[in-house]
Amino acid sequence: MSNKSKNRRGRRRTRRPEDIIREIDEMAELADFTVKPEESEEAIETAEEIVSDTAEDIVENADEAVETAEEAVEETTEEAIGGSSGDTEETAEGSVEEDSEETEQGSFAAPVQEFLEEASEEPEEEEIPEREPVPESEPVREKPHKKKHKQSSQRKRSAPPRDEAELARKSIKHTRTGGIPDEEPRRRRRKPEHVAPTPEEIRDARHREKKKRRVRTVAAVLIVAMFAGGAYLMRGKWVPKLESVLYRPKETIVNDGEVKKGNFPLSFDDGAVSSISNTGSYLLCLDKNQLKFYDSDGEESNSFSHNYADPVMRTSDKRVLLYDKGGSSLMVVGKKSEMFTKSVKNRLIMAELASNDNVAVVTSDEKYAGILTVYDGNGREIYKWSSSAAVLSVTFDESGSGCFVTTYSSKGGMLSSVVRYLTFDSEDPEMVSEPLPVLALQAMKNESGDIWVAGDTAFYRLDSRGKILTTYKYEGTISDFALSSSCAAVVLDGIKRRSSELLIFDSSTENDQPDKRVKESDGMPERLKISGSKIVLLKENSIDCYDRFGNLDATAECSSDYSDFVYFDDSVYFCDYREVNKISFAT
Repeated sequence: MSNKSKNRRGRRRTRRPEDIIREIDEMAELADFTVKPEESEEAIETAEEIVSDTAEDIVENADEAVETAEEAVEETTEEAIGGSSGDTEETAEGSVEEDSEETEQGSFAAPVQEFLEEASEEPEEEEIPEREPVPESEPVREKPHKKKHKQSSQRKRSAPPRDEAELARKSIKHTRTGGIPDEEPRRRRRKPEHVAPTPEEIRDARHREKKKRRVRTVAAVLIVAMFAGGAYLMRGKWVPKLESVLYRPKETIVNDGEVKKGNFPLSFDDGAVSSISNTGSYLLCLDKNQLKFYDSDGEESNSFSHNYADPVMRTSDKRVLLYDKGGSSLMVVGKKSEMFTKSVKNRLIMAELASNDNVAVVTSDEKYAGILTVYDGNGREIYKWSSSAAVLSVTFDESGSGCFVTTYSSKGGMLSSVVRYLTFDSEDPEMVSEPLPVLALQAMKNESGDIWVAGDTAFYRLDSRGKILTTYKYEGTISDFALSSSCAAVVLDGIKRRSSELLIFDSSTENDQPDKRVKESDGMPERLKISGSKIVLLKENSIDCYDRFGNLDATAECSSDYSDFVYFDDSVYFCDYREVNKISFAT
């Protein structure tokens, strides 16, 4: 197939000018110019649209013809190189014919346009009423898009807006540039690719994290410490209320007071029993010749002989101290054997045994009214202190490495006492209290860090520097007292016959008055002891057990001949001048 035939087949078929003129004539014949001006305007507009469309088609056909001719020339040149000259002439002739046809079509466009202009001028003779302008509706503003501006195509960016309304609508969409659309919107930034951290950056991050955790921990500790400090400072107000709720009075246990079976009662010669006590689970009985150990059934397990004129016994959990009051000898024994004995040069006034087996011995001579000598568990001297004032009491602290010493003196006919705290690694006292106008019978440290002082006419509470915090003067005569780290108890003879008053001081409060008062009228008080958290009071015909809040936990009847007792293992052991009895005493 030749190139000429190919070009003819691919060309677009268009209407010829003759056909267009014929159609216009037919439309003109049908048109009635006597009709209304509105209909003539519509006809003119329709004709103009047809002419414009036809002109555009002619121009497009001309462009296509030129392109086809150029392609034909290129193909003819290639065929000429190949040796086919005949086809080249045909192709050239075909392209010339097409150009001539397109030129003819363009020549007919001018008369058609002139004809249409004449047709539009004829109806102007009649007056056409002006149409009222229709107000254009205001464009509705669209909400600005929150999404980033998307880049438009090249054709849309190059074409300007057709009217002001469209320009306004487009300006709303471009909020990034202040309402004016930019030709080249900013592109979205790409996130940088993930880069592995260096070892230094990892260490810095760990250090920062540790620092944050440390700051949070310190802040939490400070907050807890502030709350704890506030609670401790206000303990005097909320602790008693809490304890009153936790330790409400319970039903009192009434024991039958019957003597236990076994070897009880233990019989002795008239006036032989000096005192009783306990070490661990063993009962100790001291008479004028021996110290005996008994088990819970009254079986004698061991005994030690002595020749003291006025024997006195002091005990700890493992050892027993015996000394001759007013004499010069002492001995320390265990449950099975004798530890050591000691003789002093001067008159022996008193001695005490510590929990760590230290022994404090108080003597006097012509120069000093009180000389304190401390021995360790093997009998070696480790400390010595002298005072011109007489020593009233010695009380070891819980560790046994120091002790409280109370002394008294008389000036101008007035008695006064001083409390000192001595440590065995220093010659000078660590604490010296201000003078107290009483005989200080005993002093010791309580759980709050204050110092109990039981006097003959008043009870004191001192701070760690020896300054008086509280003072309570007794309203009766003191009968006995007992001190512990948690509480202190003092029993007074009542004003009435066969009456008594028990005063209880709690270490957790700082009241000037006793925390609890218990008044009884069923017998005179004999002995008072504290065992753990129990306060046991022996009276003429009964023995009572109280807690540190003044509640009566247990009671039992007993003989009026009993002068001393010891309480351990839910049993009470009584002694009189001739025998030792045991009763069950559940609390």
